[in-house]
Amino acid sequence: MSDPRIDSANTPDPPAISLETTTVAKGPNWEVEDAYWQSAYPERQYARADRGYEYYRSAYRYGYDAAIRCRRHAWDDVEDELRRIWDDQHDSATLPWTEMRDAIHDAWEHVRGESDDDRTHIR
Repeated sequence: MSDPRIDSANTPDPPAISLETTTVAKGPNWEVEDAYWQSAYPERQYARADRGYEYYRSAYRYGYDAAIRCRRHAWDDVEDELRRIWDDQHDSATLPWTEMRDAIHDAWEHVRGESDDDRTHIR
């Protein structure tokens, strides 16, 4: 028996949940990842004390994008190509691959849920 105090005709339907509106379908969110890395980067072994977050930000974004773009590939299979693209798009004197590689790989693993960090992952 229904509760007579509830007018079902005036009760809005709950919002429809579809695959298109879920996080799973949309994938990772850069704003969430960016906030994560702003708090997490100082603890990383590769982070230098004399470098702020902005120094590493482009590397995290690149790793984030690459993990999504290359989702069907392992890091070892695409690392050389990722390096080539990084070197083509960045000044090697200010953002050398040798200094950015670990941050890029870190972001790659975080997006893919392969990180050892026990904080929330975006998968």
